[in-house]
Amino acid sequence: LGVSAAAGLWWRASRPSGRRSWATGLWWLVAVSLLAGASIFPLRAIPAKARDRMDVDAPRGLDGLAYMETAVHHDQGKKLTLSEDLAAIRWLRRNVDGTPVIVEANIPEYRWGSRITINTGLPGVVGWNWHQRQQRAWATDKWVWDRVHAVGDFYATVDRDAARAFLDRYDVSWVVVGQLERAYYPEESLSKFDDWEGDLWRAAFNKGETTIYQVLN
Repeated sequence: LGVSAAAGLWWRASRPSGRRSWATGLWWLVAVSLLAGASIFPLRAIPAKARDRMDVDAPRGLDGLAYMETAVHHDQGKKLTLSEDLAAIRWLRRNVDGTPVIVEANIPEYRWGSRITINTGLPGVVGWNWHQRQQRAWATDKWVWDRVHAVGDFYATVDRDAARAFLDRYDVSWVVVGQLERAYYPEESLSKFDDWEGDLWRAAFNKGETTIYQVLN
């Protein structure tokens, strides 16, 4: 309809001018009014979108991660300081070669989920649940749900053998335990990362409440 309307406007405007009727005048009045109304959108939407930022005081520039230096995110009733995730992302970029699999919290879409895989390019055990199911419409969505539940079970488990089986099954090399994981999973379950250090994994990076563990074979 939009394409045909543009062609119709050109056709109407290019017709030879002759005797003008009240209907023609009314047609042009409506057309010009609609065009004027539509022009309001880019004039108002562009500044509004430019102001729609996680931190309105973050610097503007070509560094798409700069806002994380000062931005905060609230989830599960907790305040997450994104500077810790930024430090983890930068560390992984500098120190990890190839494309080893990482595991991080899997949470509902349009929140702060998959933040490490998105910003490093490293593969995770599972991405956004709904996106993964959309992109595999030819297959059963049970494959995706199995991975989503497996990630949650891994962070929540206190069974060493179950944790080892998860790491082996998905060939995980790095485990992220940050403020987001602490917001979604019980602290008593996450204590296993300290308890089993040197056995299943070793801490390779730490800042504040954020630790990255390297899985030991």
